[in-house]
Amino acid sequence: MRKNFSKKVRTEIALRSMYVCANPSCLCLTGYSTTEGKARSIAEGAHINAASDDGPRSDLKLTDGYLKSADNGIWLCKICHDKVDDDESYYSVADLKSWKTQHELVIRNIVGKDLESALLDLRASKRHHEETRDLVSFLESKRVLYEGLDFEFPPRVLDSLNLIRERISMTRAKINPNTELFVALNKLQEVIDTFLRNIGIDTDLKSLRCDSRDPKWCNFAEELKKLRSGIVIILKIIAGDAGYKLTWC
Repeated sequence: MRKNFSKKVRTEIALRSMYVCANPSCLCLTGYSTTEGKARSIAEGAHINAASDDGPRSDLKLTDGYLKSADNGIWLCKICHDKVDDDESYYSVADLKSWKTQHELVIRNIVGKDLESALLDLRASKRHHEETRDLVSFLESKRVLYEGLDFEFPPRVLDSLNLIRERISMTRAKINPNTELFVALNKLQEVIDTFLRNIGIDTDLKSLRCDSRDPKWCNFAEELKKLRSGIVIILKIIAGDAGYKLTWC
């Protein structure tokens, strides 16, 4: 038999979350009213440990009282609720409890603030996992990061770096500057700028060709190794935090 939340418990879970999805990568507002004035929500009080013995993240050692309590509930929009229940091996009990704890802390800290300040603080707590995965996936498509030098050409490197710099600027414009992702984007930009500075303004990548006797080529090859190493270190950190598995590192 399912250990469902009572109406009172569902309301408590929603109020603790201020009707905001507690997934730090989502944080969507979920409460609204219909044209007839009826209160509705696009979210649900989700069970952290399953309401049934065979549900996601079930634990037979837990009491019915706990399973039906607000402490075992987290407010999630319907999309996030489906995601965490469909992939219980990825979304663990520890993850959901961490989401709940951190989100409720943010909510307590913004209570009483004006709307603009509250929204800024809420936005600052967002983890930007979707933006991170999009960026890392884009970078993985750029051969400059993993192709062997024998198959790489300086003009292709230049084209890739220009696209990467553009993508970094686009991503940076969409996220809060007080986040780890923003810091990582600045470090990526710095690694690229260092590469371009170290190969020298007198090196034309559009005409440079592989030649081990050419000092400019040798310098380019050495700096490209440093560039790749620097980018990979940063991407491993942000990809791991966003749950993205790199395929070329």
